[in-house]
Amino acid sequence: MTGRILVVDGTATHRIILRVKLGSAFYDVAQAASGTAALEEALRTRPDLVLAANRLEDMTGAELCRRLRPLSPSRDLPVILIQSSDDPAGRLEALRAGAEDTLARPLDEVLLFARLRSLLRAREAERELRLRDDTGRALGLAEDASAFVPRARVALVEAPGADRGAIATGLRDLANADLASCTRKDVLQGRAAATDLFVLVEGPGGAALDLLSEVRSRPDTRRAAILYIAAEGQRREAATALDLGADDLVIGAALPEELTLRTEKLMQRKRVTDRLRASMQEGLRAALTDPMTGLYNRRYALPHLERIDAAAQRSGKPYGVLMLDIDRFKTINDGYGHAVGDLVLTDIARRLQHNLRAADLLARHGGEEFLVILPDTDADQTLNIANRLCARVREVPVKIGAGLPPLPVTISAGATVGPAASGLETGALIAAADHALYAAKEAGRDRAVGTRVMPHLSPKRAISASSRSA
Repeated sequence: MTGRILVVDGTATHRIILRVKLGSAFYDVAQAASGTAALEEALRTRPDLVLAANRLEDMTGAELCRRLRPLSPSRDLPVILIQSSDDPAGRLEALRAGAEDTLARPLDEVLLFARLRSLLRAREAERELRLRDDTGRALGLAEDASAFVPRARVALVEAPGADRGAIATGLRDLANADLASCTRKDVLQGRAAATDLFVLVEGPGGAALDLLSEVRSRPDTRRAAILYIAAEGQRREAATALDLGADDLVIGAALPEELTLRTEKLMQRKRVTDRLRASMQEGLRAALTDPMTGLYNRRYALPHLERIDAAAQRSGKPYGVLMLDIDRFKTINDGYGHAVGDLVLTDIARRLQHNLRAADLLARHGGEEFLVILPDTDADQTLNIANRLCARVREVPVKIGAGLPPLPVTISAGATVGPAASGLETGALIAAADHALYAAKEAGRDRAVGTRVMPHLSPKRAISASSRSA
């Protein structure tokens, strides 16, 4: 099924007709004859959308909207109310009560199904974002939303020949938003890239539909909210607009208050989805980076090494792998405390990062050990880079606090080059670099040692290698 819809209507004929139409489109349909029965059915079946008559025997459609909202876990259950005739004042009342839209009898089947698809698609997308946000919070990777609400940027784009009517008046009263009129050319040339909400007013030739497709396909505008406004005779264009990605629409005459209400609801919804998306991205970033140094961690570095190796296998160009370790780090921790140890780690990480190229990857491999991946780098260059990093750390002692002398710190480095030989995994490269690092330690520390990949060094040892305390 494509979704569960609860049909609420006191007239049995209306319920049967809707059930047949929705069932033919493979929707799962539940029915109720009154508002009270609808509330019970909503608790029992957990519908994805409610399609209800605006007048029921025991309550109005607006009251049903208000009473349905607390029953949805995320308070986002979409409701469409069906009016006996098109009534702008009744539509405004329904929107204020929380309905997504109203439709007038006789129902336009094409517009009805376009509206259902649009609402269910938007609800599923937001539900997925909320699920990921909840997962991030459970893992401690998400932050609470900021109380600060930035001003929204609203662009009014009118197609040639469009009738403004009450549009400008309704948009003029928007709270916490800046309204600007712009042309199709402005949008196509990127001058509306920072827009939060586009209000596209259709003209006689369907130009706004073409622009809607452009807005949805361009990276700098595809996440903007879109309100599509059509004339009474443009219902097919309105249905197409929903399928092309319009978030809401107005057909025919509308009170200025309705336009204000719809646009403010769209801006609020966009703020929520922007926050959820940012939270998800921050959670992904947190999962792949070391919180102390800000460097990537092994979870990111090892798949990155696989990608670099695959590219090198195709191109035939070598790349370097370094394993770096802070010398006598356990002595620093034991003698000065973990706070100083953390300070040394972050300082060394910063120096290493500043002395690598933008294409190079520096990751904290664990403890006081770092992994460096150097694309398009041969054996001599790799060893030279390793020696340079050792020198940069050696040259300047680490400042560890007022009243204490700077602390001399050195690192040791093991170097090797890829791509991995036939039959070997990239873990063998890490094992070889780790073996060279051990040789550098044995030779007196504060130096770099290079090696070739040795088949007897298994990937398992490389992946499980722990930080050294020497």
